[in-house]
Amino acid sequence: MDDRKTMSAARSKTKASKPQPNVQAAADSGEPNPSPETAAEQAAAAGASQTTTDPVEALRAEIEALKDQNLRLAAELRNVQQRAQREKQEALRFAEADFAKSLLPVLDDFERTLASAAGADSVEPVLEGVRIVYEHLLKALKLRHIEPIPAKGERFDPDVHEALMQQPSDTVDAGMVIDEAARGFKMHERVLRPAKVIVSSGPAEKTNDKQE
Repeated sequence: MDDRKTMSAARSKTKASKPQPNVQAAADSGEPNPSPETAAEQAAAAGASQTTTDPVEALRAEIEALKDQNLRLAAELRNVQQRAQREKQEALRFAEADFAKSLLPVLDDFERTLASAAGADSVEPVLEGVRIVYEHLLKALKLRHIEPIPAKGERFDPDVHEALMQQPSDTVDAGMVIDEAARGFKMHERVLRPAKVIVSSGPAEKTNDKQE
């Protein structure tokens, strides 16, 4: 009988020692239970997030961005081309202006020569003035990389010489330029005008032997 009472008392102590849910602590924690409206908003936000990250929509947005970028690049390319064209035209105009400016001193020399020739007692001052004008003109052309083509005493070169005739010569080998009728000029490596020349055909006696 005593044993039963002892076991009953032990069970009562065990039940009393089990921790009970702290309902008041949960209420005091400051974490409100979500209301139905809040739960609906969270669900809508989750759905919107899924819509934003949809692969098809993302690809469409990327395509539109690339189209916009392509249009901007095309417009920029047109602007660059138009600017380059304007700069090219201006460069051509300024190049002509610079060349004309380089010829102005030559014109001044001509005017001074003509003025001095009017009251000159001899032709010497006039000839000297013409020589100065000629040298200044060659200098102005050289500044533009325009130079005479060597001809007299050179071997005939059809790329830079134009043969007007052949002439026998006892002192000049055949194929060599004897004389120059008009000077040729080149700009850099481009021939502006070939030199008009007379070419030696060799000694006259050798020419006669060939004809016989």
